[in-house]
Amino acid sequence: MTFFMITNRRNYQWSSSMVKLPVLFVSAWLLVTACSQYSDYTERQNHEKMVAVLDSIYQDAKNDPLKYFYANEFRLAYLDSLIEANPGIPQLEYRYAMEFQNSRKVEESIPILENLLDVMQDPVSQRMAGEALAVSYLRLAEVNNCIENYTPANCILPFDEEAIHQNKSYIESAIRYLEVLLEDYPDNYNYYWMYNISHIANGSYPGSVKEAFLIPGLQEVEDLPDDVDVPFFRDIGMMSGVGDNRISGSTCVEDFNGNGYLDIFATSYGIGDEVILYVSDGNVHFTDVTKQAGLSEIAGGLNIECADINNSGAIDILILRGAWLAQHGEHPNSLLRNNGDGTFTDITISSGLFEMMPAQVAAFADINHNGYLDIFIGNESSSSWQGVFVESDEQSEPLPSAIFLNNGDETFTRYETLNGFELDEFVKGASWGDINNNGFPDLYISVMGGPNKLFVHRGLDEDGLPVFEDISRSAGVENPLFSFPVLFFDFNNNGLDDILAITYDVRAINSVADEVAREKLGLPTSTEFSSLFINQGDETFQDMSEELGLNTVMFGMGANYGDLNNNGYHDLYIGTGAPDLSSIIPNRLFLNRYGSEFVEATAYSGTGHLQKGHGVSFADFDDNGSLDMYAVMGGAVEGDYYHNALFQNQSDFGNWLILNLEGTTSNRQAIGARIEVVIDDTNGQRSVHRTLNTGGSFGANNSRVHVGLGSAESVKEMIIRWPGADQTQVIENPEINQVHKIRQEE
Repeated sequence: MTFFMITNRRNYQWSSSMVKLPVLFVSAWLLVTACSQYSDYTERQNHEKMVAVLDSIYQDAKNDPLKYFYANEFRLAYLDSLIEANPGIPQLEYRYAMEFQNSRKVEESIPILENLLDVMQDPVSQRMAGEALAVSYLRLAEVNNCIENYTPANCILPFDEEAIHQNKSYIESAIRYLEVLLEDYPDNYNYYWMYNISHIANGSYPGSVKEAFLIPGLQEVEDLPDDVDVPFFRDIGMMSGVGDNRISGSTCVEDFNGNGYLDIFATSYGIGDEVILYVSDGNVHFTDVTKQAGLSEIAGGLNIECADINNSGAIDILILRGAWLAQHGEHPNSLLRNNGDGTFTDITISSGLFEMMPAQVAAFADINHNGYLDIFIGNESSSSWQGVFVESDEQSEPLPSAIFLNNGDETFTRYETLNGFELDEFVKGASWGDINNNGFPDLYISVMGGPNKLFVHRGLDEDGLPVFEDISRSAGVENPLFSFPVLFFDFNNNGLDDILAITYDVRAINSVADEVAREKLGLPTSTEFSSLFINQGDETFQDMSEELGLNTVMFGMGANYGDLNNNGYHDLYIGTGAPDLSSIIPNRLFLNRYGSEFVEATAYSGTGHLQKGHGVSFADFDDNGSLDMYAVMGGAVEGDYYHNALFQNQSDFGNWLILNLEGTTSNRQAIGARIEVVIDDTNGQRSVHRTLNTGGSFGANNSRVHVGLGSAESVKEMIIRWPGADQTQVIENPEINQVHKIRQEE
């Protein structure tokens, strides 16, 4: 008898020989694969194999929780035994308290910390205990008032009366400890930030804030230009049934069951947290159908992307796992095939995508023009920044990223190197675009702690394989050196793809609130700014972040774009934060002022959520022509959970079109299609340009193309350039304020 064994950590093949492998994975696979080398495994068996591997990761976290910084309940159990064997050690007691703080048992950290404050007399220890107490009380106040006593306005800056804490005891305790800390450490702007936010939650800002520690303007609404229409949003996530209350994760929005309404797929990063599928009833109300869809044993990952990989017309899902775990993150991704009957099957093993690497991001495009979507998967390879959250000096061996070419039969061929493409970096974001309008997708990649990469597509070789050239330096797009989500979009509507690389400076990962407070006070900051690269039309870009209003402290994790006020230009929503519980900074909304600049409208729009923002999707959930946003909230540890937000657009600006494209010779989802909509408005004739893709690299938009028309009351023509085909389709005088289904060649 032979067994299905893993012969290489990256690629998995049939073999009768055993190799060195962590026992947890061997055991999981042996339980479900003890049969002949040549047996014909069914799809269901492959699905169950993946479930077994995911369960083995859960068991590994339970047995060795120090490898997983977000396995806080398991880490508490580990520390219990240490405390029992080594009582009275202050350093160990402090760590014990911090695990309680990061778990769902934050209240149990307080008596431990209060005792430490009494017994630890040196200034450093006193400061650590006092700061931890302030944070624990602040988090308890959030849990008690924002989660257990939920209202749609909770935790959104500026606070209205509905958001002010009703139970003030916890927030008042936080204020008391912060005042002591500020008196002793008046140059710590992290304390400034928590102190001011606490007073806002208490309803005592700014009047009761000590003048020396006041950050003015936090409750004020931005003064915006008169020509900027600012939409207002209301969080209806809990009321709509999609307020998944867990930690960080991602989302994609698509019509997964083919009934014409947009559904939501979301993940949580927590150990053993299952994915969740919400199906829409068309009335902005959703039902959790995870179990019925056959997904109830599929654990989530930090990020997801969605695409129709087999041209079935049903959207499939790719889950990315292992991010931020360094050498401990060698986990499998999952490709979930949409069976078209409301169920999904994990086909990772049979598809050729099964490999054990820490993956953060993926992006879909048809790069060899065979009519099927290919995949770039970005891994977090060995780097000095790879282990920023891992308690070990050990680093993994290289874990290169790869391109997977779609064979057209639900299988992929992996290319670690491919005609000029090779990448062994700590990858955090990726997106396909077409910088030179030659019809071939180009790939932009963000690297944490190093120069970003732009691989331009030079066409196909004699074997039909894509040819790439790394033009990162000559194109001028290597910055920022610490970036995370990246986007291709046409900022100024000139028909050329621009690039946004959003900064996430891990060098300041423990002082996020400090940096934001300094910026609000007009003081110098130390972190990099994001880069908005404007396409010059000659394969070079100009970084115009400062001129266009994005030179600001960001710490962006999730991000996406869409036209929120229907003026024809793409706007941005950025999810912000960091693992530290003090990093309660607002997520941010930037409106595109007709391609001339971005203006921040966070406060006015009602989207300045203070909880950690991750995956973001733009979608018109109520089919009224105004884009809404779904955002996965919650932090990186078990106790930093929060309801996901569905920001419903309450405004009605301008006219619009929604295009539902279907490729025939092109990939059926029409990913990569370029659309030009020619309109006449008060400014004369102009074009609105769109490219069909899934949006940003952390969170996925749906594949319906939304086009804001502003004041235009008619459309002269729509020009569609189909991907992978030398074909342009022109549709004259389409009706506005309608959803148009357009099939290639019809």
